[in-house]
Amino acid sequence: MGIYFLLPQSRNLMFRNLFLLIISLFFYAWGEPVFVLLLGLMIVLTWLLGKMADGCRNTKIGNTAVFLAVVMNVSTLLVLGKLRFAFDLPELVTGSLSPLPIGLSFFAFHSISYVVDIYRGQCKAAPRLPDAALYLSIFFKMQQGPIISYHEFEPQIKCRRTTPEDFSEGIWRFAIGFCKKMIVASNLSVMVKSIFSSDFSFLPLSDAWIGCGIFLVVIYFDFSGYSDMAIGLAKIFGFKMPENFNYPYLSVSIGEYWRRWHITLCAWFRDYLYFPIVLGPSVSFRKFLLRHHVGDQTAKTMQNIFVPSCVWLVTALWHGTNWNYTIWGLANSSAMIIEPHFKSLKNKRADKLVRWFCVMLFLSFTVPLINTKSLDQAMLYFQAMLAGNGIYAPSAPVLRYLKSYWPLLTIGTTGCLMFFPWLKKKIYPKINPAFQIFWQWGEAVFLFAAVALSLGILFKTGTVAFMYEQ
Repeated sequence: MGIYFLLPQSRNLMFRNLFLLIISLFFYAWGEPVFVLLLGLMIVLTWLLGKMADGCRNTKIGNTAVFLAVVMNVSTLLVLGKLRFAFDLPELVTGSLSPLPIGLSFFAFHSISYVVDIYRGQCKAAPRLPDAALYLSIFFKMQQGPIISYHEFEPQIKCRRTTPEDFSEGIWRFAIGFCKKMIVASNLSVMVKSIFSSDFSFLPLSDAWIGCGIFLVVIYFDFSGYSDMAIGLAKIFGFKMPENFNYPYLSVSIGEYWRRWHITLCAWFRDYLYFPIVLGPSVSFRKFLLRHHVGDQTAKTMQNIFVPSCVWLVTALWHGTNWNYTIWGLANSSAMIIEPHFKSLKNKRADKLVRWFCVMLFLSFTVPLINTKSLDQAMLYFQAMLAGNGIYAPSAPVLRYLKSYWPLLTIGTTGCLMFFPWLKKKIYPKINPAFQIFWQWGEAVFLFAAVALSLGILFKTGTVAFMYEQ
């Protein structure tokens, strides 16, 4: 940061941008000394395809550029995914690293966005390779996002500034995300790993449900914590990144949940996959059905099923290429298609409560699909959730974990449900203005202590892999 702010802001921030690019590539090479060459090659090809698509909308050259961008990124993801399973490399969601390029899927989203935005005429191709490379590889969004479209990022390459307020808010936001990750997610992940690494054939019913519940807390604090850190770092350097989470566990429908969880991913699928399918293949699909004497209402229904099914199939393939994720995608697609047809209860509060409970139940049942290595293991875990293998009481190790970690579980559960912002909103305005300054200082001291604790955990236990690092 010191070097960055000492560099001149002249010539459209060229020096500062170049410095950030060098640091970003160094950051990536630190974790991926070999795959950084693959990253560099894909950056060059993406930049060239952007040049090729510039001003060529609805032309053969432009269509070819978009096609090649999609094929390059998707094929790279699929080939490396197949290599993982061919060599039996471990999945990251189980807590172990695999020697594949960090953040490759997020790079693919940004690479496709770059070419498509230029093709659509929403922005011009980057005149210099370093500008495109900065968008594709800037370090704070490289591993887990948030995902930002090139037409939103491009103006910030040329013109941005860091105000004292931005700098302060950036450090504050980074500190919150760091504490989320190190204090809550990293510690509670020990319980998740213990339960999901046990023999599911003898897993008690209570252990199975506890494992799913804690996994939902861990993955939220893990992922939202990283997003907070990325958004905070972006603010420090003058960039504006979109929000990525909005308390998804308060949702009363699966559709609302996905509008609150990993918001930028859903926005990307909407802009670059859903709308193109709606305006293209789905229309052709409906016309095909009508030509084959399918009724208009039936054709419309099948079209409404076709679009989300395609989107969720791609979403599932992005998360993983095994059957677990295929079924996970099918389950989400089916839930979003079916839930609008459920009748509402007359009592609105009771209706919201029932719908919220159904969402949490659905999410719990999807955990075994995304946190086990095979469909057979997922089926064994489902058996434990439904029948408990004849064992219902918590096991001794789980009881010990609950006794040791109950304060963190309480913080994690209440934190997922927006308890702390709600409490501040209720109490803070009622405090005498003369004493509000003590509240603010108290928050700062508390956060400083939490950061110190997080650093202590980091130095003692080392880093713990992010669940979405791939």
